[in-house]
Amino acid sequence: MVSVLTSRRVAATVAGAVLLSLSAACGGSADAAMCTDAKKIMTGFQADFAGAGLDTEKMTAVAEKYAANSKAMAAKADGDLASALNDLSAAFGALKLDTGDSKASTTAVQSFTTKISEAGVKLTTACS
Repeated sequence: MVSVLTSRRVAATVAGAVLLSLSAACGGSADAAMCTDAKKIMTGFQADFAGAGLDTEKMTAVAEKYAANSKAMAAKADGDLASALNDLSAAFGALKLDTGDSKASTTAVQSFTTKISEAGVKLTTACS
């Protein structure tokens, strides 16, 4: 069983990674509206993830929802922005938290942190 302390660490780590990823996103590209929507996905994820509390099943469901939203947005985008949104979707989709396996959950969070940071850099570049 994932402890309350572990769940809090997961939430804090994920929130930090999302904040770093969106900190510089959405510059003055031709896709400014799409970039603004991408930023909303990031901030929405952070709020919804925090709203899941310590329930790892809800956290995973939030990640799956945002993976689907990012994928749908990527289908409407072109070029580097579409690629960045697909990477964002993959990062969200890879965040699988298992209440019965804290080691696997920790690994998932570490992988998510790396992937979301890379996707954030790519999004920043596409939107600048």
